Amino acid sequence: MNYPRFTNPSTPEERDEFLPFLKRLADAEDGKIVAENSVPNPGHRPGFLPNFLAGIRVDEKSNHTPVTLADRGAESAMRRLIEENYPQHGIYGEELGIKEAFGPFPRYRWILDPIDGTRAFISNSFHFGNLIALERDEGNGFGPILSSIAFPAAGIRAVGGQGGAVLHRSALGITSDSPMKVRECNRIEDATLLVTSHWTTSEQVGDSRMQTLIDRAKLYRTWGDCFGYFAVASGGADIMIDPDLSYWDVAALIPVVEGAGGVITSTSGGNPLKEKSAVCTAGGALHEEVLRALNA
Repeated sequence: MNYPRFTNPSTPEERDEFLPFLKRLADAEDGKIVAENSVPNPGHRPGFLPNFLAGIRVDEKSNHTPVTLADRGAESAMRRLIEENYPQHGIYGEELGIKEAFGPFPRYRWILDPIDGTRAFISNSFHFGNLIALERDEGNGFGPILSSIAFPAAGIRAVGGQGGAVLHRSALGITSDSPMKVRECNRIEDATLLVTSHWTTSEQVGDSRMQTLIDRAKLYRTWGDCFGYFAVASGGADIMIDPDLSYWDVAALIPVVEGAGGVITSTSGGNPLKEKSAVCTAGGALHEEVLRALNA
């Protein structure tokens, strides 16, 4: 079955213009992404990373999810950088809401999730990431064209679009760029299945159909949030499932996953941006089998 693709094509001019800026947003080396009151940490990049493993205070949002000064400070800094360089662009961030795009079409909008996996961040786990997507609207609604999934604690960043996905490494003395590609897997019984949280926990949505899928998988782990999608896109895992997501969680995943040759849909097989859920696989028979199991 051929599944729909949700990444819109980007032009060479857009890639030349926005890919370097995407790196500036994702990479704190230039000192622009600096969390307010961030902990000085010579030898590391300024921004939210110095707050990692630093005992930062954790607050609770109205939906009972955790948030830290690092989340808010990093998003504030990214928004300032966008507004300084592209004042007409829209911004949709997890922590600070929506600024509408204006001006002639095409219009652009940046989707920001400064720390995806705040629970991992506050638990001293290295799985937290930074999600940035660029969307374009030509008069018929916004859709993603380019995105970045970055893991600051690991020195890894994945950038994707309709033309492909690239893995950038800059850690442990290694600096390299290499294409990303999903691995082939056609059966659930041969697959590594990832989720963010087990389906029986209060923060997750699911039922016994999810347990049946888990029981069939070769390997099951709760290595979730954006790391799970990165693992599928880089060929390290085969299935990632999230039954309940927000727009800022999804937008940056799509160009990277699809650029690496993978498929990402909602749990019903529809548009994950509209239905706010996701099933991510290498595609083909495996994706169809997972959707069939979830919707049995």
